[in-house]
Amino acid sequence: MLDALLQITEISNMQRVDFQTKLHRIVHEIAKCMKTERASIMIKKGRNHLIVEASTVPGLVGHKIPLDGESPSVWVVKNKKVLYVKDSSEKSSVIRQSDHYHKNAFCVSPIMIGNKVIGVISITEKIGLDSFSMQEQEGFVLLTGYILSTLENHRLTESLRKGKSSLRKTNQELKRLEKLRTELFNMLIHDLKGPISEVIANLDLLTYIIKEPENLDYINAAQSATDTLYRMVADLLDIARLEEGNLPLIREKFNPGEMIEESISRIHGLARIKNIILFQKAQPETEKAKIEGDREILLRVLQNLLTNAIDHSPSGESIELGYRFSDEKSILIYVLDNGPGIPEKYKESIFEKFTQIGKKRDGRIYTTGLGLTFCKLAVEAHHGKIFVESDGKKGSCFKFTIPVG
Repeated sequence: MLDALLQITEISNMQRVDFQTKLHRIVHEIAKCMKTERASIMIKKGRNHLIVEASTVPGLVGHKIPLDGESPSVWVVKNKKVLYVKDSSEKSSVIRQSDHYHKNAFCVSPIMIGNKVIGVISITEKIGLDSFSMQEQEGFVLLTGYILSTLENHRLTESLRKGKSSLRKTNQELKRLEKLRTELFNMLIHDLKGPISEVIANLDLLTYIIKEPENLDYINAAQSATDTLYRMVADLLDIARLEEGNLPLIREKFNPGEMIEESISRIHGLARIKNIILFQKAQPETEKAKIEGDREILLRVLQNLLTNAIDHSPSGESIELGYRFSDEKSILIYVLDNGPGIPEKYKESIFEKFTQIGKKRDGRIYTTGLGLTFCKLAVEAHHGKIFVESDGKKGSCFKFTIPVG
């Protein structure tokens, strides 16, 4: 019995042997140990059948046993206990349909996990004396327990394999859908640039045709809205490219003060509409400093910050733009406004994409939109950092660093 247990354990732990071969070797080891001509391992499939998975009689493998019948194996499944028959009278009184056994004595044991039967092992055709001693019956039950570990390991392995296969298929489908979504998104955004550019051009022509001041105000408002829309489309495209690492940076060395002056000139009309004063401030030691990066991309970063500052500043306020050395290796550029401020809990999330993060009593919605997301990705592409300082009550100062050329 000890030798049989060791052999079954060794077979169960074989890494390069498939499940069917393991069961085949185990069933022969059981027959050898119990000194029987026949031994079979049956596994419960669903609620309706037992299937012979391994047997010393090859022709029995694959045979189905209906669970609504009255065979010894079915009796064991229903009663969840070992069945031992030792003579013909007991055989006929306990169970029917066992006439295929040539001898009277046979033993059938359930394979159980908890209170659930997952299979059955049977031994028949005892060699020599046609009976099983109590010691042999106890040994048979012990062997059954060892076989349980093999079946349970197989079940867990199959479960993991199916789970991995299902996850792999789901992941592939998600990747396919994400690719389709990205391609459709990029196509639509790219196609929007054409009609928006045409609207901007026509509005520009109208400013030369229409002379009435009250009508020009409508044109200016439309121009401001379409400029914002165009920036949003450009930000969407560039955010996608930055996230994928597909937006090449055209690097050059330039003075940050000149970039700030150009940003103010580009946004001056929007500031004038809201009666907001823009002014520039720089430390004397930084006037000749040079930073290295994509000038047009960084100019858009500054414009996005400046546009947000104008949008959130009350009429008649001022906005300060400036720069100074952050350390020996980088320049810090900032936009300081006198708006309502940004609460501490929102200082990180305002740079996230497509997120609305709160609402104040005055009806103002704090939303990231796309501009700040673009700013964050663009600055990080230059190996810099962007952040905001605010007491949450009045005024915000957006800052970003760029390495010195």
